[in-house]
Amino acid sequence: MIKKSKIYQKLRDYLCEYLGINYHFFHRKALLKLNYEIEISKKKTKLSNQFYKNILDIFNHSDEINQDSSWLKIFNKFHKNIIEIIQKDKSKIEDILDNPSKYNLFYGFDNNCEFNKKNPRYIDYFENDKLLIDKILNFGEFLGILRHNNPEQYRIIFKKTSLDVLISEIEKKINIELKFKNVFPGEKGVKTQKGIISSREIQALYQAYQIKEISKKNNYKRILEIGGGLGRTAYYCYRFGIKDFTIADLLIPRVCQLNYLSRVLNEENILNESQIQNKENLENKIKVVSPKFLFNNRTKYDLVFNSDSFTEIDTLSQIKYVDFIRENTKYFYSINHESNKNKVGDLFSKIKTKEFNKNLYWLRRGYVEEHFKF
Repeated sequence: MIKKSKIYQKLRDYLCEYLGINYHFFHRKALLKLNYEIEISKKKTKLSNQFYKNILDIFNHSDEINQDSSWLKIFNKFHKNIIEIIQKDKSKIEDILDNPSKYNLFYGFDNNCEFNKKNPRYIDYFENDKLLIDKILNFGEFLGILRHNNPEQYRIIFKKTSLDVLISEIEKKINIELKFKNVFPGEKGVKTQKGIISSREIQALYQAYQIKEISKKNNYKRILEIGGGLGRTAYYCYRFGIKDFTIADLLIPRVCQLNYLSRVLNEENILNESQIQNKENLENKIKVVSPKFLFNNRTKYDLVFNSDSFTEIDTLSQIKYVDFIRENTKYFYSINHESNKNKVGDLFSKIKTKEFNKNLYWLRRGYVEEHFKF
C-alpha cells in the first residue's frame, strides 16, 4: 500500500532525479561556471481579435487518442480542463492564450505552465540553468566554435568563454541574426543580449540548423514536422529560409503552435486547416494540421522530422505515420529516446533505405539522432 501512495512515488522520483542528475550533463561543473543571470519573462503580447475567434473554431474539433498513448493521460489530466474552461466561458480564450503560465496549456512540451511551476521536479531547478549552459556549450562544440571537452584530461586546457560572446559566435556561424522572442510571461531561462534563452530554444535552434543543412545538401523545400511542441523548430526553420513547413499534431499542441508562431512571426504566415483550404499560395506559409488532415490529404514532403514524441504516441498512430513517411517523403530525421516499447529503429526496420545513420544527440543525453533516406 505504501508503494502505491502519491507521497512515496514523489519521494522515489525525487530521489532518483537527485542521484541521477550528473548523468544529464556533458561537461564537468567547472566548465559550466560562466557569468550569467537567470531571468523570467514578464513580456505580454496580443494578437488580433480574428485570431482568437479562429482558435475558438478549432476547439470545436476533437482528436482520437488511443489507450496506449502517453498523451491520453496528459489530455485527461491537463488539457481536457482547458477545453472545459472555454466551453463554459469563451471569453477566457484570450487570457489562456496570452498567459499560459496560469494554466496547463503547455503541459507535456514546455515548462511554462501552472503545474510545473507549482510542482517542480528536482531536475527543473537545473533545466534552464546549468543544463542550459551545458547545451549551449555543446552546440558551440558541434559548430566547431569551441573545442570538445575531453574528460580524460584532468585539467582544463582552454579558457572558458563569455556567454554573450559565444552566442555572438554561434550567430555568425549559422548566419542568422538571433533574437530570443519571449512572447509569453513566465518563460524562464538565461538572460543574454539577445533575450532570454531556454533549454527548448537552444534545442530548436540546433534542430532547425540540422534540417537546413540536410535540405541544402539535397535541395529539399517542403518540410513536415510530426509533433511540433510549441513550434520553435518551425520558427527557426522559417528564419533559415525554409518557409514551406507543416506541423501535424494533436488539438491542444496545434493551438499552442498557432498561438506561439503567430506571435513570433506575422499572423498571416501561419495557417490552420480551414485557412489552408481557402489559400492558393501555400509555399511561404507554416501550416498547422491534425493527423487526420495529414493522412487524408497525403501531401508529398521532401523531409519529415520528429523530436521527442514518436515513441510516446500509440502503436496504431506509429504504424500510420511510418506508412505515411514510407509513401510520401524522401528523408526522415528523428531525435528520440529508446526507453518506450517501440523505438524508432524497430518501427522502420522493415523499410528499405538508401542511407541510414545513427548518432548520439548532441544536446540531450539519452537521446539518439537517426537519419533515414529512402
